[in-house]
Amino acid sequence: MKEMRNDMPDREAIEELVRHVTAAVPEAEVHAVPDSSGLLVRVVAEAFASVGEAERKQWVDRGLPATAAARVHSWELLTPAEAQWYGDLSADAGRTPGWPLAFELAEGATPQDITFASDLDDDLASAPVVTFYSLKGGVGRSTALVAAARRLSSEHGLRVLCIDMDLEAPGLDTLFGIEGEVGSDQGVLSALLQYEFGDEPSVLQHVVPVDDAGRLYCMPAGRLDSTYAAQLRSLEPEIWYRERVNALHKLVDDVRTSNLRPDVVLIDSRTGMSPVAAPLLFDVSDMAVVCFHPHGQARPGTELLTKALLRSTTRRPARVALTPEPRFVVSPMPPGLSAARLAERAKSWVEGWLEPFGTARGEARALSAEEITHVVPYNADVAFSDTVATAGGELAPYARIADWIVQIVPEPAPEPALHRRTSAGKAAALRQLSFSTGTAELLDHEEFLQDYVVTRQVNETADPDVPLILGRKGTGKTALFRWLAAGGLAGWKPVCVATPNQFRERPDWSFGPENYAAIDAALNRNRLDWGAFWQVLATLAIYRTHGPAADLGAPHPAMEGIGPGDYAATRVIVDVLADPMGPLQCADWLRRADAQGDRLILLFDGLDTAFGHSPDHRRLRSAAISGLLTKQADLAPRLKNVRFKILVRQDIWHSLRFENKSHFYGLSRRLQWEEREEYFKVVLKRAVRAEAFREILGAVNDQLPETDVASWSPAQVAAAWGALVGERMRGERTAFTSNWVWNRLADGNGDHSPRSLLQLFAAALEWEREEEKRSGYDRSVLRPRSLALSLERVSEPALSALLDEEFQELRDVANALREYGRTPVGEDVLEEALGKTPEDLIGLAQEAGLIAVIDSDGAVRSFRVPDLYRWALSVTRRGPM
Repeated sequence: MKEMRNDMPDREAIEELVRHVTAAVPEAEVHAVPDSSGLLVRVVAEAFASVGEAERKQWVDRGLPATAAARVHSWELLTPAEAQWYGDLSADAGRTPGWPLAFELAEGATPQDITFASDLDDDLASAPVVTFYSLKGGVGRSTALVAAARRLSSEHGLRVLCIDMDLEAPGLDTLFGIEGEVGSDQGVLSALLQYEFGDEPSVLQHVVPVDDAGRLYCMPAGRLDSTYAAQLRSLEPEIWYRERVNALHKLVDDVRTSNLRPDVVLIDSRTGMSPVAAPLLFDVSDMAVVCFHPHGQARPGTELLTKALLRSTTRRPARVALTPEPRFVVSPMPPGLSAARLAERAKSWVEGWLEPFGTARGEARALSAEEITHVVPYNADVAFSDTVATAGGELAPYARIADWIVQIVPEPAPEPALHRRTSAGKAAALRQLSFSTGTAELLDHEEFLQDYVVTRQVNETADPDVPLILGRKGTGKTALFRWLAAGGLAGWKPVCVATPNQFRERPDWSFGPENYAAIDAALNRNRLDWGAFWQVLATLAIYRTHGPAADLGAPHPAMEGIGPGDYAATRVIVDVLADPMGPLQCADWLRRADAQGDRLILLFDGLDTAFGHSPDHRRLRSAAISGLLTKQADLAPRLKNVRFKILVRQDIWHSLRFENKSHFYGLSRRLQWEEREEYFKVVLKRAVRAEAFREILGAVNDQLPETDVASWSPAQVAAAWGALVGERMRGERTAFTSNWVWNRLADGNGDHSPRSLLQLFAAALEWEREEEKRSGYDRSVLRPRSLALSLERVSEPALSALLDEEFQELRDVANALREYGRTPVGEDVLEEALGKTPEDLIGLAQEAGLIAVIDSDGAVRSFRVPDLYRWALSVTRRGPM
């Protein structure tokens, strides 16, 4: 353990006691070993052969000072022959991880640092040990272990050994359906006794196969008969840490190094404060899965247990001392309306238990109850079944427990060729890699075209027959616009009519708020609608952009010899609108241009910010965009070779009210990243620009088309992703980096932004460059931990983009969430904080993805804040329930 009692006997006191006993018992061999309760003193003397135990005690007590006697908690007074049965005292007896020491630790000071196995970049040297424990029975502990074991072996392909250490009430063999296969003198109890008596049992003789695939094994407690009961009385867990050969340690070490060589060892512990449970939890386990039901009786003991775990260190030799990693299973959760409240109560308890250790993990972020707590709903079929079925449906509620365990299972060694190439090329790759985090408007033209990935989604949305493209901020609307503007759509010539403000090639006729205000005034003076303006603007853009159109002459005399700059363009538009025949003349010119046969795609983007941000500006924007869409619907049937491509923000589209809006229901596409492989291609396309990374990919698959990322299959994406950032995530809810990134970068609606993905990898690359100077890592170019430590740097710009660029009216909701400080949050809390018309703001916050409903069955709905925004809002899951 990390600390000892302050009043433990010091060396001088031990030497004084040894001198006294040696003087009292002639020719005695005396050993005094400190442990958590004081002193264990063993006296071995031939003279004891002629007297009984009481007389031996009187002998050593004769003249012993009371202060010295009080320090001794156990005497072993033995003859040389008797001592052979006890074995040698361990020099490490002072580290006995019993319950007294555990609870002293629970009440002690917070340790300076905590490191879990899942915090390490390197794998554990041997199979991890995971102990399933519960303070009270009836909470599904053994069922959870068996279900997790079946998933680990069947879904993850791991070799799993389960050890039944609930010796007083064993049952793993029954749950696995192998109780009839357990022989006499077979099992954990028999093996431990053999170790205690100095024998060297073959652990494989005590193991029973569970499946035919050779991946799941059980070491049962033993066969329940009269012999078992006698053996149980003979077992002495208290002596394990007093002897040089620790029976528990020997059992664990032998199963790890046996021919079975399990990938992971799962141990079912006795409930309560049994002598066996303490060393399992506080000494041999790398992870402790603590099962409890959120009843008040379970709270104090489980809290003390948690604090003791977090102040303990395992026996595992490592570069740094490792702490048993806690995980919590709340079970069984009853059905009905109370389930959500009970689950929140349990998570709030856990958050409170963890709070004192918030800064103890160094640069690794503090533990979160949401990440390490899982709720298992009550299932009558499981509860009343003698065995745990192998059916996927019944095992599904335990999948998350298996994912926790996978995080600390050593990964298979990488292919030698890949390992050599990664090791040799990583330094160069770190120098050459670059993940641009700028917006699509600002990227250099050549750089943009190099990086842009033409995915299936791009091809679908770029279809000329789809006039309306919808998408959230950051989902790639402007990137699609730039690709189309660069001539990406084969056979079609682009004409930029309206562009984002920061677009480098922005034409003079792409306007801002002042221009649109002047045009609005002109429309009102001439009693025209916005459709007339867009018709005039489109003809001006074609005339100025498209060479052959010049053969038709100017659409209107006012456009002849137009000067440079947006003022000149605005002046011309106003003059055309002032001419009663001006819009009609432009419409006629547009039909003649269409008849020339050149296929033109008219591009409209940047409409969200072009009109300004005030309420009046937004009303003007709604009218203008409604007019544009109405004009497109009016002109489309009459135009064969001129098509409109209008890119509109999703929330703006929902707010529009105009006649025949339903016309676009079949003529629009939403930019939404539905396939993670397509999403990951965004970052991989940038990565392959680094020559050193391309060389690393050559070791992954020499047939991989290095630069044609868009054509990669899901398997090829997975291989390249693993080379870039590794396969598994450690210390997090999800076991795989791909799942972690996909889940963490999703907003409340499940939408994903390529910008956030690139920002995450840019921050991870920066962190990895510095970390590589301190400690090398050669399994992938970026270690998975770099992602976890970089998420916070993505959250702030994501929230800023949401509130500053899209939904300024949601700032009050953000402030309310920030003030409340935790997630989930009840609808009643938000309503009270928001004041007037809170329903409108809450609905908008859902639509924007700032919050998401997690419970709508009760009288009051609950909402969660997605991780993408949670860090920026300083929202955690904690607080009393």
